[in-house]
Amino acid sequence: MSGTVTGADRLSDVRRINFRFSGRGRYLACLADHGHGRLAPELWDLADARPEPRVLRTRGEQTPMTVPIATDDGHLLLCHVGTEGVHRIVLAVPSRDDGRPEEHELGTVLGNGLGLVAGRGGGTAAVAFATGVEQSRVLRLSGRPEPPELVTVLPTLVGGGIWLDENGTRLAVRSRTGAGTAVLDLAGGALEPLTGPADDEHLLLAAPRAGVLLTAARRDGAYRLGVRLLHDDGPTVFPDRLNAIEGSVTPLALAPDGRRLALAVTRRARSHLLLHDLVEDITEESDLPGGTLFPLADWSGAHLRLIHTTSDRPPGPITVSGPAQRIPSAPEPSRTRWAGARVHTYDGPAGAIEAVVYGEPVTGAQVVLALHGGPEAAWQLGFDPLFQRLAAEGIAVVAPNQRGSTGYGAAHRDAIQGAWGGPDLADILHLGRALGAARGPLLERPALYGASYGAYLALLAAAAQPDLWARAAVVAPFLSGRELYEDGPATVRTMLDRLGGREEIHDDLGPRDLLRLADRLRAPTLIVHGERDPIIPVSHSRRLHDRLLRGRHHGAGSAYLEIPGAGHDPLSESDGKVVRDGLVGFLRTGSPPSA
Repeated sequence: MSGTVTGADRLSDVRRINFRFSGRGRYLACLADHGHGRLAPELWDLADARPEPRVLRTRGEQTPMTVPIATDDGHLLLCHVGTEGVHRIVLAVPSRDDGRPEEHELGTVLGNGLGLVAGRGGGTAAVAFATGVEQSRVLRLSGRPEPPELVTVLPTLVGGGIWLDENGTRLAVRSRTGAGTAVLDLAGGALEPLTGPADDEHLLLAAPRAGVLLTAARRDGAYRLGVRLLHDDGPTVFPDRLNAIEGSVTPLALAPDGRRLALAVTRRARSHLLLHDLVEDITEESDLPGGTLFPLADWSGAHLRLIHTTSDRPPGPITVSGPAQRIPSAPEPSRTRWAGARVHTYDGPAGAIEAVVYGEPVTGAQVVLALHGGPEAAWQLGFDPLFQRLAAEGIAVVAPNQRGSTGYGAAHRDAIQGAWGGPDLADILHLGRALGAARGPLLERPALYGASYGAYLALLAAAAQPDLWARAAVVAPFLSGRELYEDGPATVRTMLDRLGGREEIHDDLGPRDLLRLADRLRAPTLIVHGERDPIIPVSHSRRLHDRLLRGRHHGAGSAYLEIPGAGHDPLSESDGKVVRDGLVGFLRTGSPPSA
């Protein structure tokens, strides 16, 4: 593909991933793509009143598998996790004049996997766990230009990493062989069981200074959060009000004194920040704009630091100093040029359907109905580069959380249990008819977009009511639940079993098999799939495209774009900008992208 990329294009393509705080919370690191199709490390100094990201223009190319670890002296460890068991570690020292950083190759680490934990001082910038078949090598990274130091070799596979002391010598790790939580003494290399919590409790967070631990355990048929002291033999306390909070609850951080717990709670299409007093068992909500919190935080001293994004601001750090006080990061350049979204409630066939909306779906020249993956997922009020690109082209977006979506209660979520392409398809068709009627005959019909399960659902909608849609663009669709069960990975088969994804629906449309329904797909269709998708085999898209080519009629066309080397989400990988360009161009004009 070719063409001029405008400043607005580059602006809307901002993407940030792989955030990590330094051990004591002074710095934050991530990877960012500013519209050039290339990831670069970013470093934030959180001691600044309004921190701004500093881009480090390193020599080597970064990938989504690169893990950036900020050190507490402002350097950056770049751990290039390899797919063939060979992992490179580089130290980048920023220059004073914003030029290229000084880079030092620290060495190569071999192992099936590589896990990293930011250190807390004492000559430890980070701890690395290189896992083999039945053992883990523990390596210390000093943050200086010297090779990793071997601390010990453990006769078991371990992961995670939660510091239990302020000096950074005792690290709680999770055994991957079912042996529970253990404590690694970095000074001597010994590994001992964590005493106190019951065998079925999982350690989530710790406040080292106070010795307070937050755990999770299954009690009375549900997972509950528990609080206990590190060296106390008494039972874990499971606070009633803490465990009665409504929504999807993610613990973020404990205050240094161990009294307060920061929680990200997802309700409907946005995140809420709750601060829970563990002594009084009461909760206060902090005032945050509508958006999404990442499951990452640092609580050092008086400041709680979080990663937050809104529909018109890419993810970045914010600092919370109290229940109603927040200090956002510095505004992005030309922030006002990004499109804001709103939440709108539509009438549905079985109740209200909430959607994240960009632009004017009724009066705009074009509108796209965007369907999320999962199916246990939901659209949130967060920054989305694809939706920003569509909005910049004047294309309205309606991103519904139809039945089957999370965040709206168990009944809404479980409505498609054993009925994939049933109640959720009815919601999408209802929305499509309502949008089409409201737009009238002079404006273009709605288009469809979806990824993963959303791609499958979008194609079902295009087949169920062919004349309702202008076109459909999908990423990584599967043919049917039964087909995916045959050749998908074990994790996907487990999900299909749990959600009843192989059950067939017997109605006028019949079994939800896209090969069987292919002749009903009359709207122009673009199918995009990563060549190395580990979740949904690329063969599903290849087979569907071949079937469409053999059965096409009514003048509609099918285009297929396979992304070499890409995985399940090619939009977030190295060719993500190329994929976005192709999707936006197709949704705007119906013209397939060039190979």
